[in-house]
Amino acid sequence: MQFRFIHLFAITAVTAATFEWDCTNSLGTCNNACYAVNHGLASGVLTYDSDTNNRNPRRTASGCNKNPCSNTVYKKYGDSCDEYPFASTKEGGTGAILRCVDSTDNSSEGGQLGNFYKTINNGDKYSIFVRNYAGAAFCENAAMANDGSEFRLVNGNFKNAKHRRNGEDVGIFADAKPRGTTVQLREFEDQNGEKLLSLDPNIKEEDVVGSKIWNGGNWTTIVRMI
Repeated sequence: MQFRFIHLFAITAVTAATFEWDCTNSLGTCNNACYAVNHGLASGVLTYDSDTNNRNPRRTASGCNKNPCSNTVYKKYGDSCDEYPFASTKEGGTGAILRCVDSTDNSSEGGQLGNFYKTINNGDKYSIFVRNYAGAAFCENAAMANDGSEFRLVNGNFKNAKHRRNGEDVGIFADAKPRGTTVQLREFEDQNGEKLLSLDPNIKEEDVVGSKIWNGGNWTTIVRMI
């Protein structure tokens, strides 16, 4: 798989870098990230932690190290636990949104992240764009309710991931049904007609349109917001 990255000149002051994530071989993990961001359960802007010693503790805190994809009802969706935010970020760990995916999905995501991290420094913030996400239902439909595949560790037990009711304590979650207002994620198109979805709900059209994107062999330009 070719590593791709995006250089958004206009948003340099907002985030130090942008991870451009090809979902072709990682639909399950992309789906997990989209669900978490769409339902306001995690941020689309993350902070890189280069200390690899922090990753296993975060995976344990999130519940991924408890083997939920072998001993819970969620195993029917895949044999490998994916978490968002990533364990390689300061936002990862306790409260992360989990999904059981095929192990190949996790391998693709991990390989792309590993290549991307070679281009940034510890403590750098980065935003995320996904492409080739057709078939990742939560990326295609921001308002889609949890179908039972998204979960998290709450008070020592795995429970379906649900959006928090306004005004209630952390850990109290409403039924996972479409909300009146979902996070507005913006979709863009490059000059080759390829679509990209930003996981940063605060990004603006003027931040992106006209920026250059490297697709592994050529620079292309983002031409419009869809």
